[in-house]
Amino acid sequence: MRVDQQVCIVGGGLVGLAAAITLAHQGRKVTLLEASSLEAQDPQALDARSLALSYSTIQILRSLGLWNQLQSMAAPIKHIHVSSAGFFGVTRLDASDLKLEAMGYVIEYHLLLKILLRHAQQHSAIDIITMAQVDAVEAQGEQLELHYQLHEQPQTRNFNLVVVADGANSPLRQKLGISVDTLDYQQSALVANIKLAQDGNGWAYERFTDDGPLALLPLPGQRYALVWTHAAEHIDQRMALSDQALLQQLHDAFGYRLGEFIEIGTRARFDLKLTRASRLVAGRCVLIGNAANSLHPVAGQGFNLALRDIAQLYDSLLDVDLTSAAGTDQLLDYQRLRQADQQQTVGYGHGLVSLFSNDLPVLNHLRAGALAALDLLPALKREVSWQGMGYGAGCSSLMRGVD
Repeated sequence: MRVDQQVCIVGGGLVGLAAAITLAHQGRKVTLLEASSLEAQDPQALDARSLALSYSTIQILRSLGLWNQLQSMAAPIKHIHVSSAGFFGVTRLDASDLKLEAMGYVIEYHLLLKILLRHAQQHSAIDIITMAQVDAVEAQGEQLELHYQLHEQPQTRNFNLVVVADGANSPLRQKLGISVDTLDYQQSALVANIKLAQDGNGWAYERFTDDGPLALLPLPGQRYALVWTHAAEHIDQRMALSDQALLQQLHDAFGYRLGEFIEIGTRARFDLKLTRASRLVAGRCVLIGNAANSLHPVAGQGFNLALRDIAQLYDSLLDVDLTSAAGTDQLLDYQRLRQADQQQTVGYGHGLVSLFSNDLPVLNHLRAGALAALDLLPALKREVSWQGMGYGAGCSSLMRGVD
């Protein structure tokens, strides 16, 4: 592998850092451009966002040599309980039925970011440039000429590949002329961490309420991550409640399956939209993560889908000379191979939102019946479980989890 084959990743969040580490793992020399300072901050114990990492994501992180360090900071999802408020239908999924210790893990956002950033900073093949604002990308034969501002000074660098990982509102995607389809769900998510009076024993909960889907995911130390979806016009009222009033409303919607909620951390709200790029490739530029697909959090698949993007890009570029025309061909191959997984994952999440956001009496009973029926069908439950863990549309080499 020639060390002068240059890859540029635009965006230094979780997805950009993971992509940099993955392509450096392949032997590529990587430059990462990030518009912010990338200073990692430690929030208070109850003030952090969290992420659910699917089993396929764990395997990818294991292949990259990262999981041993991350596992001690994460809580396992051993069981999943799905229910609809006011109805008897319930589905329960269990890792032991799949002969697994856990179907996934939950980790605080800032901890995952800190580990990925530290690993990237210490990697000799990764050059991180912060406070860099990308102006334009121009094709120059088998290279790309990238123009950016660094401390208000214009800079130009040449690369053989540009990976676009600058988020759902990607400025670079717009500069490349890639259009997006956007669906505003007219919903917002209230996100916070909750402290419990007792341990949750690895149970994760998805409860569909009159307000919207409510997810509670286990964290270390008798804590749970809350993601509660509301209609946009109702979110401000709940955000303004006192801690005790909000905890009581949470108990009213969820019950006492986890015992008593005794404390809530700082709340945040996120307006929910589905965005899908019309294509993933423009010449030698490729979109990954939220720049390609930004999802509703109901199925917890956003970061997991991004990791599968990265794993497929790794496979598509394996042993490819990026200075040759084959580089462009392989990006088109990547786009083709990612379509099934992306469409399936987006469709699954959107289907859940549509199905459980309509408060119609007949539909409510049908949903409850479907959950009850699923709970009685082991083969179908296994299929649903493996799809939720990221194995519904193929398996890249990194998803096999070999260090």
